[in-house]
Amino acid sequence: MSDEQDRTREESLGRAFAGASRVERGPVDVEAALLAYREAGFDVTDGLREFLGTYGETTVFWLSDVSGDETSLTISVEEAAQAFAPNVRYFEQRLGMSALPVGIAFETEEMVLLAENGDIVLGGDAGLQRVAHGFEEAMRALISGDWDKTFF
Repeated sequence: MSDEQDRTREESLGRAFAGASRVERGPVDVEAALLAYREAGFDVTDGLREFLGTYGETTVFWLSDVSGDETSLTISVEEAAQAFAPNVRYFEQRLGMSALPVGIAFETEEMVLLAENGDIVLGGDAGLQRVAHGFEEAMRALISGDWDKTFF
């Protein structure tokens, strides 16, 4: 992707995530990313390929509706590939469907999961939280604070 295309995509994401304090997007090599997933023992799906091509290496920052401090969510192949596979398998059992780690969120480094149905789910020590269907909708919900924070 050219610098101009990167800038245009970052501006587009910035508009999509209205209310974000900033959006940063780094370069992503989708094929290398998929190889990293395979090497980490995760399945590679068409949904993951598309997701990484669109949102890979993106960090969204916003002011927390709870603390008022800046918080963030990062879609990162490196973070995802380091996810502890048994935790991912446990989260999949709880969800009742397959899911792949795609990044981390908040200072607590909750695992961001892309469920096979397109939902974005947060997984951590306290359990799972469904944020929304689709990444952009999930980011709008997180930024506004308007999402079901119930753990399951």
